[in-house]
Amino acid sequence: MKDMILFPEDIERLDGILLPLTVKAKLLMAVLINRDGRIITFQGSFDKVDVQSFAALVAGATASTLAIANLVGETEFSAMYHQGRERNIYIDALDDNTFLSVIFDGQTNVDRVKVFIRQFERELKAALFAVYNKSEDQVDLDLGFANDSFQAFQSGTSEIYGSGDQTPPAEGDAPPQGTQDAYQYLFNKRKKQPGK
Repeated sequence: MKDMILFPEDIERLDGILLPLTVKAKLLMAVLINRDGRIITFQGSFDKVDVQSFAALVAGATASTLAIANLVGETEFSAMYHQGRERNIYIDALDDNTFLSVIFDGQTNVDRVKVFIRQFERELKAALFAVYNKSEDQVDLDLGFANDSFQAFQSGTSEIYGSGDQTPPAEGDAPPQGTQDAYQYLFNKRKKQPGK
């Protein structure tokens, strides 16, 4: 499964598609779930549902359904429908990484739900494709922060231990009270980066 890094603008774009789908199809809730059972985002509200548990169980159900599909000679079932007495669930595999799961009741029916999902599916897929395929230059996590933190810490320790040619204590020496873990982490991090 592809890794996903979600930014607020990604959630906003996905919510901007899910909200009109939820309203037009008269859904109680629409949830985007990745294959490992994590919620990407959701719209609507249904007080009786723990959304986290729902997402995990949908992912588990789709995994077991994949095994059933293989038994009958299919690669997968792209959609599943669970009909209840009062509420129903429809699950649509949007791509290899993501499911759209919707909960609805007697205000609508499964055919209406399918029609509206098809109407919004292309937009959802395009938004998800953009999220899953961010290039490295679009994702700046500033992974050099540890080196900067070490330099700031090192200059801070020179005030504690004295200035001039003195350096922070060697690895075995104890730093000031309360800084042991941070100092050790940064010291070891610095040690692994020769020439810096």
